[in-house]
Amino acid sequence: MNPRLGSFALAEFLARNEHGEHVVVDKKVCVRGIFGYLAPEYMELGEATPMADVYSFGVVVLEVVSGQTAVDFRRPEVLLVKRFHEIVSREGDYDRLIDTRLDGDYNRKELTRLLKLAMACTQSNPNLRPTMTTVVSILDGHDKFLMDKGQKENMDEWKEKNVLSLSLIRRIQALGIQ
Repeated sequence: MNPRLGSFALAEFLARNEHGEHVVVDKKVCVRGIFGYLAPEYMELGEATPMADVYSFGVVVLEVVSGQTAVDFRRPEVLLVKRFHEIVSREGDYDRLIDTRLDGDYNRKELTRLLKLAMACTQSNPNLRPTMTTVVSILDGHDKFLMDKGQKENMDEWKEKNVLSLSLIRRIQALGIQ
């Protein structure tokens, strides 16, 4: 009865051909994946990397802890990642992000730690994200990365790096496709 999250190997999968050899990705090819989980650099460049997988993993962590979906057109702010970053940058409070259905019955320290991990994984700058090895270490209880990493982006930087996602949302809303 121990659930596992897996298949965060999109980068490795997309960077190999049918013979298992690494190939150079043609950046003119359309991006593959599920909107809301795609890292900004992957949407912009079309190049799958391990750091793009870290971003996607961070979105899943956000979904699990918040009880919300990655994309919800019924909300004023469609992207869960954007709502998350806005609340943290504005208030610095992680409590508003925890699933209300838990009704306060949770370990505050652990869920705050997971939300900090999600924050680190969903930074727009891939160089600021932890590696999956570091993520596993954090999940095992080694929080040194979360404490040492002082680099955080502000909302203006986030919006600048996520311009493609935000533009796509506006287009979808304008067309009424929700």
